[in-house]
Amino acid sequence: MPWVLSNEQTQRDLERRFARDGVSFTDAGFCDSPEFLKQERRDARYLELYARYVEARTYDEAYLADAARKIAVVADTVRAAVQVDGRLGACVDASGMIGRMLDKLGVWNYVAKATLTIDFPETSGLSPRYFWAFDHGQFAAPHAVVIAPPYYVVDATVKYQPYDAGRDTLVPSIVLADTFQGAQWRPEDLANHDLLQEIRRRRHRFNEFLLRQNPGMASVLEQLPSRAVMHGQTRLKYAVVAVGGTVEPLEGITGYKPSGRTALTIFEQDVLPKLGLLESRSA
Repeated sequence: MPWVLSNEQTQRDLERRFARDGVSFTDAGFCDSPEFLKQERRDARYLELYARYVEARTYDEAYLADAARKIAVVADTVRAAVQVDGRLGACVDASGMIGRMLDKLGVWNYVAKATLTIDFPETSGLSPRYFWAFDHGQFAAPHAVVIAPPYYVVDATVKYQPYDAGRDTLVPSIVLADTFQGAQWRPEDLANHDLLQEIRRRRHRFNEFLLRQNPGMASVLEQLPSRAVMHGQTRLKYAVVAVGGTVEPLEGITGYKPSGRTALTIFEQDVLPKLGLLESRSA
């Protein structure tokens, strides 16, 4: 399948920007280069340019086929580790691991913080499940996924979130979406119902609230398209609200260790052998 988000004009524009800034853009993961990090210190939103570049690049069939295999192995391996560990809501940590593993493998990707709206089959009688950007409490992100061509969404933890009323049985164990439906985000996708009622009570428009409250989010929503994928009759809509990932390289990810195993251990003992790139090592 071709990567339908490729945009030659956007790619050229971004390459001119990177060249002007002294940033080499030839290799996947160039966002970790000293030149890129220098620009990021000047502009906290510079990483968004990398995300846009990953989506806009042109990829040949050979690359996409090789990347698809690597992504599938990495994502399912991390998914399995999260399942065994049993922690719910590990999307930020797990997606960060996946992104760093793909960087090691030379696979173009970025980690996206996203809202997620799950519409269940009408026959189920279940109301939608929302992961809002504007909600009660403190959290790193409403949800986190990886965008890695040829997959428009890589979601290894969608199953491992708090659900009730049988919703978990209608959610896929993993999302590896090589196709998607174009989707428009709605205020209901981004903010909890109480907040929306308060905004309406004050006769404000949500777009105005968004621009005032978080102009960076408004920009990302405009630059990186929302997308919906189907799992049977269940519809999952993702709206990218920020570009994230881990600051640490794979070797430095030690905060979340599924079942006591570091990201690097999982990569070396599970991922590389499955890809035929390294014999399995003992712990």
